[in-house]
Parts: sequence; structure tokens; C-alpha cells
Amino acid sequence: MINIKHYLFSLIFLTSLSCAALAKQVNQENSTDLSVEADISIEWFEKEKYYLAKGNVVLKKNGLTLKANIVRADYGIENGVNILKNITAKEEVILTKGKSRAKGQFMTYDVEKKIVIISGSFQTFSSPTGYVESKKIIMFDDLKNKAMAKGNVKIILSNKNVIFADSVKADFTAKDKSLHKAIAKGNVIIESKEKGKKSKADLGIYNSSDQVVRLSGNVIIINQNSILNGSKGITNLKTGISNIIGNPKKKERVKGIFSPIKKNK
Repeated sequence: MINIKHYLFSLIFLTSLSCAALAKQVNQENSTDLSVEADISIEWFEKEKYYLAKGNVVLKKNGLTLKANIVRADYGIENGVNILKNITAKEEVILTKGKSRAKGQFMTYDVEKKIVIISGSFQTFSSPTGYVESKKIIMFDDLKNKAMAKGNVKIILSNKNVIFADSVKADFTAKDKSLHKAIAKGNVIIESKEKGKKSKADLGIYNSSDQVVRLSGNVIIINQNSILNGSKGITNLKTGISNIIGNPKKKERVKGIFSPIKKNK
């Protein structure tokens, strides 16, 4: 294979940026370099306004690295200059920035809205704060500090607790991008790092302020030798303690099944 290093590609974008946009980028990130490498080819479709790179493509910009077999970069013309609008990647997509890493089959990145969507039959995201996987889609909205995952979602938190759900939506703080709130819907399961402890519900809402997941809808709490049922419950991810909450107004009672501890002979 021929290894083609197209720094001319990056130069085209650099020189086409407006002075105002360039100054803003330098002030915010101290760099506007966009470099692309590919084993097979990089084509410029001038009429359609996009570039297409093929074969073990590596794109780097401002500390972000995108790897894929095919990458397409669409641009628009504003006031006579080319402005990068959208990046699409497919086949063995890996996106990394710092200690964070996303992986999937397809990816789209809206440059202006700063929205990344990774989709396919299986995709993952990992960072120092945890790990996420899904079988449909993972989306990140950097401007609104939001994320979403759908399709057999699995989340492993930094404290080793595991959350399963059909879908999860999360809000992050604007200051340090740490998790603020998360809502898990459909077939919610929380597995404690302590063996034998598990919570199930239709809905789970997590708040970072108290590290508590508030459960509702067909709540079941399994704790080694006991099973508790109710309409509402609480699981504390910090202490590992779970409780069922009754609802006297609706005459909903808490139910429990306690099994005797079997002693080893």
C-alpha cells in the first residue's frame, strides 16, 4: 500500500478559515492544525464540497484523533472561505481525546453543533470515570453537556457498580464535564460491586449530589438471601444500601421474601 500524508489537505482548511474564526480557535485551543493520513487515497470533490479519505485513515485536530477506514469531511463556503461543517467516518471507527475513547462502526460529527453520534450493532465509550456500551447508538452533545445511549446499554461506573437499561440519558457539569444526573429507562438493573446485591426497576434516576439512584415501577431489590418488592426504591451507590419505599396514599405495601441462611456442614 502507498502511505499518503496529505498535509496539503490541512493547509487548504487552515488558509480558508476567516481571521475571526482563526483568532477564536487560537485563543480557545491554541491550535487549528488539521492533519489527515490515508493508505489508499484522499480525494477532493470540489463541486460537491467534500473531501474523502480511504484506507486506515487518521485525522488529528486539537488533541482529538479519529481513525477509520473511510472518512468524509463536508465543508461550506461562507463569505468566500471554506468552513468545515461535518465529518463522517465508517468501518472500525475509533475516536480518542486524552484518556477518553469511543469505538463503533459509524460516526458523524457536527462541527458547528459539536454533536458526535456513534452507531452500529455495537459501540463503546470509555474514560477515567467509567465505561459505556450499547447496541444501537451513543450520542454526545458538547455544547449542551448531554449524552445519550440506546440499545442494551451497559454502564460500568468508576466505583465498579454496573447499570443496565434499554436507554440512558445523562447531563454533565459545564465546568469539568463530570456526571451530574442520569436517567435510565426500561429493564433497569443495578448490580452492586458486592456479590449478590442487585436492584431492578422500570425507571432509575441518578443524582451525583448524593450518589443515589431513585427507582420506580416494578421495583425488585435482591440482597443475597432476601427479595423486596414495591413500586419505589432507593439504591445508594456509595454505601451499597438499597431500600423499598411504600406508598400509603395509594395503599401500596412493601413486600419481602426472606430466605434462611444455609450453613455449610
